[in-house]
Amino acid sequence: MKKENLDVAIVGYGPSGKLLATLLGQQGWKVGVYERFPEPFTLPRAVHYDHEIARILQAILPTSEIERISEKVPDFYEWCNADRQALLKIDWSEFGISGWSRDMFFNQPELEKVMDAACRNQFTISIHLGYEAVGLTEYEDRVDLVVKNLQGVQTSVTARYVIGCDGANSFVRQQMEHTVTDLGFQSDWLVVDIIPLEDREWKPSNLQLCDPARPTTIVSGGPGRRRWEFMTLPGETKEQLNHEEVAWRLLEPWNISPDNAILERHAVYTFKAMWVNEWRKGRLMIAGDAAHLTPPFMGQGLCSGLRDSKNLAWKLDLVLSGEVDDSILDTYTSERKPHTQAVIEAALYLGKMICVTDPQAAKERDEAFLSGNAPEFPEFPILTDGILFQNGEEASETYAGQLSLQSEVTYRGKTGLLDDIVGQGWTVLSLVDDPRVVLSTEEIEFIEELDAKFIRIYPKQETSWDAVVDVQGKYEQYFKETGFKAVIVRPDYYIFGAVSTLDQLPSIIEDLSNQIKNKNTDTTRYITQ
Repeated sequence: MKKENLDVAIVGYGPSGKLLATLLGQQGWKVGVYERFPEPFTLPRAVHYDHEIARILQAILPTSEIERISEKVPDFYEWCNADRQALLKIDWSEFGISGWSRDMFFNQPELEKVMDAACRNQFTISIHLGYEAVGLTEYEDRVDLVVKNLQGVQTSVTARYVIGCDGANSFVRQQMEHTVTDLGFQSDWLVVDIIPLEDREWKPSNLQLCDPARPTTIVSGGPGRRRWEFMTLPGETKEQLNHEEVAWRLLEPWNISPDNAILERHAVYTFKAMWVNEWRKGRLMIAGDAAHLTPPFMGQGLCSGLRDSKNLAWKLDLVLSGEVDDSILDTYTSERKPHTQAVIEAALYLGKMICVTDPQAAKERDEAFLSGNAPEFPEFPILTDGILFQNGEEASETYAGQLSLQSEVTYRGKTGLLDDIVGQGWTVLSLVDDPRVVLSTEEIEFIEELDAKFIRIYPKQETSWDAVVDVQGKYEQYFKETGFKAVIVRPDYYIFGAVSTLDQLPSIIEDLSNQIKNKNTDTTRYITQ
């Protein structure tokens, strides 16, 4: 039997697996990825991501590539009743704090193609397509994984950690003791993707039609594409709906026909709302659909999986390097699960709004929304637990758990988004003032051990070549509105904590040190950086 030694083995090569592998590869860790399918899936699936996900992708992809494969939302995401009265409007066109449009549409095969190229560009990553995980044994200091290729040849893989990014029927999850919270939502929808052959203005550009006669979704499918989703009605079966002629018949009222469009695919999906309660067992962890399933009504399924990978990547990097004890990996679940749970519940709010086929129930729903008596749409969640500054009364003033700002800067002759120009990782952001003047040598050394950067933002009129200049004035506005003097930002762009006076900064850095200080003596690794 063949044998391989790795730092991390990833089972599954969808978006979550690609992102996690690439981020770990960027840090020089030896990663093996094992995907049971021999060829990439070339048909559309997810079509939406938000500003936070665009910034996460920015860590592995050129900004120009993200712009090329994305389509900005020009206006609102509308929810209308059968009479086309607006029940709910969500502005998806506004600026997102992460430096990108709040919401964008994309074509998943195109996204995965560029993510695959980024992953293969890391020389410490090995990618194995057509390799199915068939055995797994966890030990105190390692995991032995057995994979089998299409010819039946088995390979024994020894890794320090194994991550299951292998979907709803996850092999890795099956090896973990776990329980599942199922919210009991289940709805079958026919998903139809087309490529229009003629230019057309879509008004509204993205619509949820809450018509009890046939609840329908009409959204972008990314540049040059459109998507319809048709709910299965009572008395219909998935098999009855999943036919090409049915797809064309349902598209007819929208003036879509073989004369003006290419039917790229049709498939029936069962939308569910559920999550696994335990995302880590020792050296095994799960991410993406292996850990949670989200109804698509907020377009957050893929987004949640990529957040998982970004969160896990920086923590695994610290653990693998021996800088922190692996108990920090417990915060992966405590941070990501409540956040994902809140996203699922918000999506379920929208799902229950549209999945109404009883005319009387639909009438009552319409009256509630049109009269303003419907429950308020929940706010998008922030992190509420984990590696955050939550020390007494100050916690409410530190924005801990909220996303940090990214905007355009100029630095050393280059202009672009902050991460592209200054770099990724832990950062201490301030407006002109130098936070180091209030820090001890030990505190500065701790920050530098995290490979953190002290970034001082200067107003646009600053002309120094070595200054990070606020091109659009957004940082100046941000610091003015919040009253902050300095902000500590985690590698996944969430704020660890912020201070309104610099003399508060040492206490926050001390708290950060106490949360992630070095306890680990296991620094074994399988390659030399």
